[in-house]
Amino acid sequence: MLRLGREPVSEFLPEETLYLRYASNHFLEGQLDPAAIRSQPGQSVNRGQFSEPEDVLFSEFGLFDGFGVIGFWVRDIPIELVKANGPAYCFFMTHTPLDQNYAHSEINSDQIPRTGQIKRPSKTVSLEFRIALCKKIKWEQILIEAVRAIGESPQN
Repeated sequence: MLRLGREPVSEFLPEETLYLRYASNHFLEGQLDPAAIRSQPGQSVNRGQFSEPEDVLFSEFGLFDGFGVIGFWVRDIPIELVKANGPAYCFFMTHTPLDQNYAHSEINSDQIPRTGQIKRPSKTVSLEFRIALCKKIKWEQILIEAVRAIGESPQN
């Protein structure tokens, strides 16, 4: 898990697995709630190429004890969203290693045409993105089941 001076790897293949931490109240009727996905930019995930599912739950202080992990693929991320009354946005992966977590990555966004920067989409586009991604993630993709809801302390 440690970075150990390794540089980021920018290429993400469509079939690469991504690991996302979730809480027990993030699933409603077998479907991941859009509230489980952070508004863009910067949804944190771990790359399966460099980690195991349980790595997403690591914290020296047990902050994520009781949370679960779901796996999905890079290809599940909506590539772009176009709104009639505003700019279009594209979504992409960025490998953003941390010293204690080389696999750390983020789902980010930019406007179309690309500016080469990370641009925050409107609230409407962000919600549409989260809904589209959640529709791709199913209950069967849970790798570690959550037993703790958002707002519960790790001891529960």
